[in-house]
Amino acid sequence: MPSENPRLIFAYRNIGRWTAPTLELTDSERTPLRLPIMGYVANSIATRETVKPWKVTVASKIKAARGMGPWDPQLYYAISIGFSFHPQSHGNRRRSDGQVHLDVENFVKPVIDGLAAGLFCDNDKDPSRIELWNYDDSNFNTLLIHRLPDAAKPEDEGIAISVSSSLSGGR
Repeated sequence: MPSENPRLIFAYRNIGRWTAPTLELTDSERTPLRLPIMGYVANSIATRETVKPWKVTVASKIKAARGMGPWDPQLYYAISIGFSFHPQSHGNRRRSDGQVHLDVENFVKPVIDGLAAGLFCDNDKDPSRIELWNYDDSNFNTLLIHRLPDAAKPEDEGIAISVSSSLSGGR
């Protein structure tokens, strides 16, 4: 599936246990960051007790994978996130077509908050000590959100994430 924007490519990448679709900037300044993050995928409607640990998990994994220092929030970013849910952990409510009923956008915000914190926080910042998840994500200008196959067991739930950045952007 070719992109209409020549600076973006669409590709399937192996990210942990999944083969996930990604959008990547072709003139990236660095190798795209691709990693699986396992754990209960909390949503923004959930309680603070479930959302904060999930944000901390995402921020910690991203920070560990990003390299020596924070990335520049002034660059342009293409972000791809694949979600694999364990249906029983999220109420197991089914639609008439058998698909688990989830309000997916409520799961995106905590991941984006954790991702921005992990990419942009200072080296000496411990993600578990972040109180305000207000890191600048305004240059996350290309987002691909994808539902991966459901997880059979709770420990198989998680996300596949891909991040690429560019000085010139994908506009």
